[in-house]
Amino acid sequence: MDRSILVPYDGSRRSQSALRYAADVFDGETITALHVLDPFATIPDSEKQVRERYERAQDVLETVPAVADERSTTISSEFVYGHAIHAILRYADLYTIDRIVIDGSYRADTADAPLGNVSEALVRRTRAPITVLRSAVDDGRIASPETVLVPFDGSSPACNALQHAIDAFPDATVHVLYVRYPFVDDLDRVGVRSDDYPNFEEWYGAVRTWHERADRNADRVLEIADSIKRDSDADLRPTTETGPPSRVILEYADRIEADHVLIGGHSHDGGTHILLGSVAEQIVRRSSAPVTVVR
Repeated sequence: MDRSILVPYDGSRRSQSALRYAADVFDGETITALHVLDPFATIPDSEKQVRERYERAQDVLETVPAVADERSTTISSEFVYGHAIHAILRYADLYTIDRIVIDGSYRADTADAPLGNVSEALVRRTRAPITVLRSAVDDGRIASPETVLVPFDGSSPACNALQHAIDAFPDATVHVLYVRYPFVDDLDRVGVRSDDYPNFEEWYGAVRTWHERADRNADRVLEIADSIKRDSDADLRPTTETGPPSRVILEYADRIEADHVLIGGHSHDGGTHILLGSVAEQIVRRSSAPVTVVR
């Protein structure tokens, strides 16, 4: 069954690069290039002013066939008048989009000043998997990723990200990285407060108890990853590192020269929302490789 991809599109070279990436890496899926005209502050009085924006949007979409003609993938295009983030999210929901691919520097066409970072807002709010590219790719054909990194902590979003990696890139080597770092999902507790303990010895004992509750068994976490593989031929390479998650993930991605990073976004349960959500956003912001965030 065909799956649908939405590419927010502004006609720039990097936006064209994102469109090529979607067409080549996810070959065979139906793609829509969507250009958004951000609304005027009030009802525009000048028809000429509106016509200029209308014709400029048409000019932007005229660059799409150049990408489509070189590929077998079906690429359609249209533009919509509205607030960029809302328009993209509603479009993705209304037409049951399976994936969003966006350049990290994407800006909607605005009447006045440029809009804020659309891609980061979509990462936080979209339900669909979203792939963010931080650097332009060559004009030629783009090969499917050979080396994929999936940061993994055993949570539902991380499991979904790993399954997505196996399904989307069946021929890739998938590095499953568990980062040892205290994980606490009890947000009702502040932490180990100094005022609760009269001396260092008792406070230190409380810190050790905190870690006994917060630290996870790496082998058990990676067993969950192995169970997701099931009967597939996926080439999983589990590994464990220690340290602040964002830094460790980025350094490991550089070390293995990852072509693509897939990471679980936040769920709606306590600490997972805060830890995974913030880590995913930092990886999207700082990774040189394309990053897909999966709910």
